[in-house]
Amino acid sequence: MKLLNCIERRDKLSRVMIISEKPTAAKRIAEALDQNGTPKEVKSRSASYFECERNGDTLIVAYALGHLFELRQIVKGWTYPRFETEWVPKYEVQKKAANVKPIINLIKRVSKDVDSFIVATDFDIEGSLIGYLTLKYGCKGDPARAKRMVFSTLTQADLVHAYENPSPSLDFAMIEAGHTRHLVDWIYGINLTRALTLAIKKVSGWFKIVSTGRVQGPTLAYLAERDGAINSFVPVPFWVINAKGKHARQEFDLEYSKKRIDLKAEGVQIVDDLQGASAVVDSINKKTVKQTPPVPFNLSALQSECYRHFGFKPSRTLAIAQKLYLDALISYPRTSSQKIPESIDIKKILSGLQATKYSKFAQTILAKGKLVPVQGDKDDPAHPAIHPTGSKKAGRLTPSESKVYDIIVRRFLALFYEASLKESVRADLKAKEYLFYLRGLKTIVPGWIEVYGPYTAFTEKELPSIDSGDNVEIVAITADDKFTPPPAHFNPSSLLKLLEKENLGTKATRASIVDSAISRGYTLGEKFELSSLGYALYETLGEHVPAILSSEFTRSLENEMEKILEGESDRETVLELVKEELQEILDDFRAHEEPIGEGLVRGLRGYWQASEELGQCPKCGVGTLSIIRSPKSGKRFVGCSQYKEGGCDQTFPLPQKGRISPLDKQCPHCSHHMIKVVSGRRAWETCVNWSACPGRQEDIKTLQEKRARSSKSDLKEEKEQ
Repeated sequence: MKLLNCIERRDKLSRVMIISEKPTAAKRIAEALDQNGTPKEVKSRSASYFECERNGDTLIVAYALGHLFELRQIVKGWTYPRFETEWVPKYEVQKKAANVKPIINLIKRVSKDVDSFIVATDFDIEGSLIGYLTLKYGCKGDPARAKRMVFSTLTQADLVHAYENPSPSLDFAMIEAGHTRHLVDWIYGINLTRALTLAIKKVSGWFKIVSTGRVQGPTLAYLAERDGAINSFVPVPFWVINAKGKHARQEFDLEYSKKRIDLKAEGVQIVDDLQGASAVVDSINKKTVKQTPPVPFNLSALQSECYRHFGFKPSRTLAIAQKLYLDALISYPRTSSQKIPESIDIKKILSGLQATKYSKFAQTILAKGKLVPVQGDKDDPAHPAIHPTGSKKAGRLTPSESKVYDIIVRRFLALFYEASLKESVRADLKAKEYLFYLRGLKTIVPGWIEVYGPYTAFTEKELPSIDSGDNVEIVAITADDKFTPPPAHFNPSSLLKLLEKENLGTKATRASIVDSAISRGYTLGEKFELSSLGYALYETLGEHVPAILSSEFTRSLENEMEKILEGESDRETVLELVKEELQEILDDFRAHEEPIGEGLVRGLRGYWQASEELGQCPKCGVGTLSIIRSPKSGKRFVGCSQYKEGGCDQTFPLPQKGRISPLDKQCPHCSHHMIKVVSGRRAWETCVNWSACPGRQEDIKTLQEKRARSSKSDLKEEKEQ
């Protein structure tokens, strides 16, 4: 009887394939679920999977390495319009994706001997689509019979719970929304990019790819409009009163009650009236200012804070946060939520943080006993706000990872602290009929600032020792002229905020959209000042095909795709809308193809000139120095345009790595033209004569010494970023 029961029990055991998104996630899932010790990594050439056992079942944890399958047009030919697509292995679309071929082959082979499937990719639109495509095209499995693991951290407890309590079916609404988004972006991107590129080719014969897309067009319009506002801005003069007071041998600045004076005569009159005068302290008023802790981080808020404090671009912050998530140190970062739900074990997280440098803060919170965090308004049904897990990393974090982790942990801990109380003091001083202020600010109760202090901009200011009725001598007073400032250029953080506000793109794609404005040559650096190519694209499209730049249709598409998530619309409805709208745009484009091409060619010429020419040749005084790439060696250098005509052989070597941009200034040491070199996250300015310039030798020595001191972790971090 025992033997029969054993046989029956063994018949129920099975081989289960779990599909994860990345190798690190696959390893963590296998380690969390394995009940017999360390899981086994099975390697096959450059691919692998993890094998472990749980409750007698054999678990095969495979990884997809992001998207293994991409869209490809069905009808061949580099023309437009193209609307019909098919999903194919990524390496058939992108030559650089050869690394996914062994992964797909391994998944196909291993999945043949599998009884059931569980998708464990990131629980969002993109992750759900990756899992679905891998299951359908890689494993040849039936998505309708698969289950879904849902988790927000890669801790053992969360992974075990997700495996033991899976969703009985895949999240088909997310999959459908992701599928639709990919199709819409592909249709827009392919057709518009081909239209622009072929217009240039028709006019000039050049094959230069100029790309745009569903969100890139409106983004370019926002940048151009801001540039236009800056360039057309007319500053308005105004005057400010600056005064110094003195009392009991102590000097201090006085603040005039009017921050701005519009007429110079009024400012001059005030200065004349108060020369050698004194002011009387009329009253001293105190009030208590209460500041509640900031709400939990969602992705956009984290990106904004990391740009403000560390100068990290949104894409870099996302990459670092993703790494921290894969190391099980924080929760899933691609979230819109500003809430910490009750389902999260806050006590366990704080207990884990007790074993770290945050021990003092964690113990203080635990001692209170009431673990109720401050909550924000925004919610995300898929994931909570970003928070630490309380786990410790086996190895040390890189400097950049430490910064992002620190701000996340401190923000989380601040949620449980009391409000900060500050005492604001204002003394009103009357000098004749004029009113001045003296202000002071001090902390009464630090509250949450005690933990989040490094990331707050608060400065204590002590009020001078004065009382009501005291006389204050005005020892200096001037009326200084100022001008109203123009609107500020966008930076990566402010542009990302605008895209979020306008509901363009998603929390996962906005960072790459921001980066693409620079990488495609449409802007000059991180100030997002439009280049000549960006201006040409904006002005040409605005004149002939303005619909490409419009945000209205893009925003309506975002709303339609949200309806798919909510079950109120479907893929066919959205695609029909897209094809109809895009066909009208392409028809208009064809009707104006030649003037569009001419405008883009002018922009390209200006862009190449600005990005490659470095001014007059110092040797012959006739030619122009420009950046040249050798057709034989592929190496770049600076050469004179008179080399062929007049035989001028002036050349300068250039760094072979990094992006080079000419600067509108000369070297103070040798008077040669200055350039900026950006390599990875490092950027520096030098001159074209850098290898021989006497003033640059010390820079080269310092750079070499700095590189020699770089730790292995810094080098690893640079490679990952």
